[in-house]
Amino acid sequence: MTNSTIRILAIGLIILSACSTTRTVPEGDRLYTGHSINWKQKKKDRPKDMSTLEAGMDERVRPSRNRRFLGMPIKLWLYNLGNEPKGKGLNHLLRNKWGEPPVLLSQVRPRRTTNVLESYLEDNGYFQVMIEDSIKNQGRKKASLQLMVEPNHRYTIHRVRFDTDTGVISKLIIQMASGTLLKPDDYYSLDRIKDERERIHNNLKEEGFYYFTPDYMIVQVDSTLKGQVDLYVKVKPGTPSSALRQYWMRSVEVFPNYDLTRDSALKSVKANDYGGYKVIDPDSLFKPVVFNRSVFLQEDSLYRISSHNITLQRLVNLGAFKFVRGSFRPLRDSSLLAARFYLTPYPKRSLQFEVSGTSKSTGFVGSQVKISARNRNLQRKANILEINLGGGFETQVGGKKTTLSTNAYSLNAEVAMTMPRFYTPFIQFNPRTPYVPRTRVSLGYELLRRPNMYTLNAMTAQYGYLWKQTRFLDHTLYPVSVTYTLPTGLSKEFEEQQELDPALKQSISKQFILGSNYTLTFNNQAPAKYHSFFGQFNLDLSGNLAGLFARKSETGAKEIFGQDFAQYIRASVDGRHYWKLGEKLRWVNRLYMGYGYAYGRSVANPDLPPTLPFIKQFFTGGSNSIRAFRARTLGPGSKPPPEDSSNLLLANAAGDIKLEFNSELRYKVQSLIELAAFVDAGNIWLGRAPAGDEAQQFAFNRFYKEIAVGTGLGLRIDASILLIRFDVAFPLRQPEPGTGTFKWSWGDIDFGDGDWRKRNLILNIAIGYPF
Repeated sequence: MTNSTIRILAIGLIILSACSTTRTVPEGDRLYTGHSINWKQKKKDRPKDMSTLEAGMDERVRPSRNRRFLGMPIKLWLYNLGNEPKGKGLNHLLRNKWGEPPVLLSQVRPRRTTNVLESYLEDNGYFQVMIEDSIKNQGRKKASLQLMVEPNHRYTIHRVRFDTDTGVISKLIIQMASGTLLKPDDYYSLDRIKDERERIHNNLKEEGFYYFTPDYMIVQVDSTLKGQVDLYVKVKPGTPSSALRQYWMRSVEVFPNYDLTRDSALKSVKANDYGGYKVIDPDSLFKPVVFNRSVFLQEDSLYRISSHNITLQRLVNLGAFKFVRGSFRPLRDSSLLAARFYLTPYPKRSLQFEVSGTSKSTGFVGSQVKISARNRNLQRKANILEINLGGGFETQVGGKKTTLSTNAYSLNAEVAMTMPRFYTPFIQFNPRTPYVPRTRVSLGYELLRRPNMYTLNAMTAQYGYLWKQTRFLDHTLYPVSVTYTLPTGLSKEFEEQQELDPALKQSISKQFILGSNYTLTFNNQAPAKYHSFFGQFNLDLSGNLAGLFARKSETGAKEIFGQDFAQYIRASVDGRHYWKLGEKLRWVNRLYMGYGYAYGRSVANPDLPPTLPFIKQFFTGGSNSIRAFRARTLGPGSKPPPEDSSNLLLANAAGDIKLEFNSELRYKVQSLIELAAFVDAGNIWLGRAPAGDEAQQFAFNRFYKEIAVGTGLGLRIDASILLIRFDVAFPLRQPEPGTGTFKWSWGDIDFGDGDWRKRNLILNIAIGYPF
């Protein structure tokens, strides 16, 4: 680090440390520094859920102290740096935008706080709790709130009794008693009582009690027993008769082309009767099969809340309707309901045009154009037909150019149809879930042209199923996935490079990929959650069944229609944890592991170990991986990096095994700006390396010595419809040229050295988060 850099950092630290946190505290008041909670109870006597109780109390103490980042009240410091603003200058930014005014002791209401906390603890079984509050002065200008909790005895449940009469609803409640959430010897909890009321309400709704709500259930508490309570669960006296009545479906009508302007006209149109429901569709926009698999409420059947919800969610998830609304009304003086579902369809056809630009740290820039046409109601069955056409180019504008560092052009086309049902050869079934099962068929073609190098053609056909098991769990299964790759126009220079890199020659060769793949995805991310997870497992198989029927060529390699085909097993796991540390601060960690095993003999290189096809190999580096290394320049194993990483051909590191860990701290400065600090680590390896290249092969006794590490800072601009990301990174641990070993480079860091910056700083520009 240069002396000038050190001086700048030192001055910045001095300025921040000199910012008094009490500069703007009024005379006679104090800065409120927070609260502490202490218990008049021995640690061994405290309940197991003490941490949960304390967390609940902390959430209820008001006000909260000034927010902190890494233990420092930065926003308060910024506020104190400014003066009372007189316009829109720097003082306005410091006081009204960036800073945060001091939280004062005069804003604290100790008696109100203790009342709130006593009520919270009473709701959790501490009926004789006592809380003492006091103010602890910290110097002349600071103070905190001290809370001493004397919980006394915590009440448990002695007995639960369901008091009911002889009506139908009473018999059902008694039958539900075995599943009660209120168990003897459990701690008394008001939240658990509310959950029990909700449980009974849901079960009654499932038995036809359409107008019943949780408010019609009461739980009376008898606390006269010593240290225990008796609970009496009963229907609230004075509950309306409509809530105590079971309802049946008199009629179910669907309006699939509803519009407010033609509301009256539609209701007078004759309905088509399809057995358990009727459809009013004078324009014949949809065939009956669309609703056969979506409408679960049936005429002359008992009303059930599950059928109601599944019907609504299925209609929404079809993807053909912009608005879906259900209306239920009782028939006068009866136990019958009339249901109507009003559906407003999307425009049948749509056309989308996208233009995007890319800039890579390797000195290449490019652009891509994509045109997408969509039909949301093909064959009047709510089938979605998609036609995607795209093209792009990439050219080198920086770095050292060579004869192989050429421009690149790509063209791609895809036709896909997604059908809202399972098409299976032997069994027809419709799972009773809120989520629409889908079948997807697609045909695609991609052309990648690198002048002076090669042209790669890839044709793909897939047939598969997509379905959600739960709200957070998704399955994707493609039992049929066929890809044919055909390289043409190989230049002399490229063929020479292939001879030097046999794995490259084998991966970019003419071959079939005949297989299946399955993906399981778990995702429970939500903005309000403190801990959320994303997990994805993928299994990709190729050539397994085909290998049983393929014929061997003269070289001993198996062929289909005289062509080589890939045989491999490939699996990967991607796990992510999102930890919300504050309203604007998140910590995200990701672990990625991938393994591929190719087998059989190759027509292109029958004497070499088989490798994964080029499009199935693992690589690392780049904007979504280890950002301190350019894409495809790291690995395999301890292989030294290419001397000229601007050469696309030399920067072609790929492997059969991948291990990667990423950790990123994200801080939202404001709605548009987010800052990040990150650390990335990992590498790739070959499962079986050619003779003489053993350093590229994975070995348990040394793989941890071949882990590269990088770090950096990021700036993200959230423009609502997209997020633009700038990440600057540099390596901390990397392979040392000529030695085949990895070394830490802490001592070499020198931001003031232009040559060091040129060799080590990598700018990644991308769209969206890296993970």
